[in-house]
Amino acid sequence: GLYPLTMSVCGQVRLTQQSRTTVVDSDPDDRVYVLYRHECVGMANIEYDNLSNSSALFLTIYGNEAMTGKPLTFQLWQASTGKTLILAPDRDIVFRSGDVIGCSNEEPVMLVTSGSETQNINLQKGWTWISTNLRLNPVSAPLNKVMTVAEPWKEGDLIKNPESRQFSTYSEVMDIFMGTLSAWDYTQTYMVYSAQENILRLNGENLLEYEMKLTFRGSSDGSGQWSPLPFLLNRNTSVAETMAGYYEYATPGDIIKSHDAFATFSADRKWIGNLKTMRPGEGYFLRRLAPTDVTVPFYNQSTGAAAAARTSLPYREEPEVGFQVAFHASSATNMTMIATLNSEALNAEGTKRDAVAINVYIGSDLVGKTEPLDSLYFLTIQSDQIGELRFETEDGTPLASPMPIRYEADAHHGSLQTPVILKPGENTLPYKIIENDHVVIIRNNEKYSIDGKKL
Repeated sequence: GLYPLTMSVCGQVRLTQQSRTTVVDSDPDDRVYVLYRHECVGMANIEYDNLSNSSALFLTIYGNEAMTGKPLTFQLWQASTGKTLILAPDRDIVFRSGDVIGCSNEEPVMLVTSGSETQNINLQKGWTWISTNLRLNPVSAPLNKVMTVAEPWKEGDLIKNPESRQFSTYSEVMDIFMGTLSAWDYTQTYMVYSAQENILRLNGENLLEYEMKLTFRGSSDGSGQWSPLPFLLNRNTSVAETMAGYYEYATPGDIIKSHDAFATFSADRKWIGNLKTMRPGEGYFLRRLAPTDVTVPFYNQSTGAAAAARTSLPYREEPEVGFQVAFHASSATNMTMIATLNSEALNAEGTKRDAVAINVYIGSDLVGKTEPLDSLYFLTIQSDQIGELRFETEDGTPLASPMPIRYEADAHHGSLQTPVILKPGENTLPYKIIENDHVVIIRNNEKYSIDGKKL
């Protein structure tokens, strides 16, 4: 209703391959959008004719008098990858009511993917770990010019790089991000704080195959060294396939973690845990135990190198079992733990309780929760406060750990061979809760005021 005028464009979409040759896009699920500034003013799906083996695009573009002579831009949404690709037409196209371009006897407009694309990344309210699989030139594309969002940024929204310890925060007055973090780097994992759910749109170039490599630091003392693990591939991929290039370098005890799940490398050389699938836009970290640094290539599924790497892996698709809940989107950091229950003590009248969930608290604050995988609990604990961890079964049975465990960002406890053993027992660690707007101390399941009086 805002645009009473129309024009028409007949064309064809061509996809640029890594070899820089192009192929005709014939996927009828792919959709082309026409944009005036940032607003959609036309869209159409690719039309494919099986009989003639031909592909075409027929666009009706809407506009008004104010748009006359103004340039239009084109984007392709690719159904097979979920990517939004920038299209470059083979001629300048501006809006003029009644124009018919590339139709009838005229050569169709060729719309070619330029190598540039937009990556859409979902941001939850609070903290999200993210990465990009695009090359964003820090000179021509500084932080404030390569990203847009579906909803405006809010004062205090924050982007930080834990590796370089740089960050920038958003100023509503200046309408820019200000701070020491000035540009994106596809080799890094970032932590983004958003005051509301949002969609971050990053604009950049496709990575070439030789660029798709990451370096992971070794640990000289064997305690483990964390390195950023951005996801460079173009579609959801299992942990085993994603890390095919790392397989020969992996050491039992190595860990890959997201904001709310993790997997560890086992002695029989498999990734085991509740992190099953890695996804574009999400950010990860790798803890390497071996002393040497390694540089690892990554391959999209369409390349021969990826297929060759997969044939050497004892890979099978793992079912999605168990769950891990991200309770603290307000928390930027996490720690991980492999635990097990003293199951004999928990069984009552011979009834097995192998599927019981475990809750983790700091005080009365729930900071982690998961179900077992083959009797092991892969706990990702999220918090920004320091305190002793307190464990309970889902039905409220207190669990005691062999020794007090305090929250520490990036710490890890337990292994596949020697998990932390949790067993039923009175919780002797005092913790505080808020009750009727007053602080109450809980000790041995009894309530005390903040000055020590029993309530």
